[in-house]
Amino acid sequence: MTCLRFHTLSPFSVTLEHVPDRELGPLLTHLAEAGFENPVIKPARTRAGTRKAAASARGRKADLPDDWSLVRERKGESYQWPEERDRYSRYRVFMGTTRSEGVVHIGLGETVRKKKWGRDRKYVVAFLSSGAPQKPLAEFLAADDHAKSRELVAVIRGSDGGRRMYGPGDALPEVYEGHFRTQMYDDRVEYPGVWHKVVAVAGEDDHATMLNHALIQGRRRHSL
Repeated sequence: MTCLRFHTLSPFSVTLEHVPDRELGPLLTHLAEAGFENPVIKPARTRAGTRKAAASARGRKADLPDDWSLVRERKGESYQWPEERDRYSRYRVFMGTTRSEGVVHIGLGETVRKKKWGRDRKYVVAFLSSGAPQKPLAEFLAADDHAKSRELVAVIRGSDGGRRMYGPGDALPEVYEGHFRTQMYDDRVEYPGVWHKVVAVAGEDDHATMLNHALIQGRRRHSL
């Protein structure tokens, strides 16, 4: 996190606090184009406890669990889709508590699907699950640069209250603001026919992001 201060030619100074790292570069570019080429940049001095409290407050407002707890791992799990059966090399069940649903169990199953968007890709599928897979909620798949970035992406559905995805001009649900990093699907997966739709991005070890996305998707499609 950074604190940005710049001075104009008039007797004023403007301070922009807590600029996210990923937005600092574009902001500096815009300032330089406007003639402000020497801003004073200082790291924001935010205590870890304050950051954690702020994140917790945002989570409560969005009704997302403060924490997801691993409750069990299951071996030999699989799920039959209309066209194929997934067999999960790893299947973990997590528990979270929300104000709306109370205790929720969501499972994350890891697999590799052959010849998906031009290559074999890792998938992490989120299920409503008290044990074995029950109802699929969301799918994360490896981005093209997964070997380097270790990132997966998942489409955001529900713009019509069902399975319709969000395009570049659509307003995302407010809950995605501040909780998720989003990009365009075809920026992360390049292959003929890939959708020009918005995706949520998660590191392959970031189970909280995947679980929160699955929870929101379940709510928007009335699956919970």
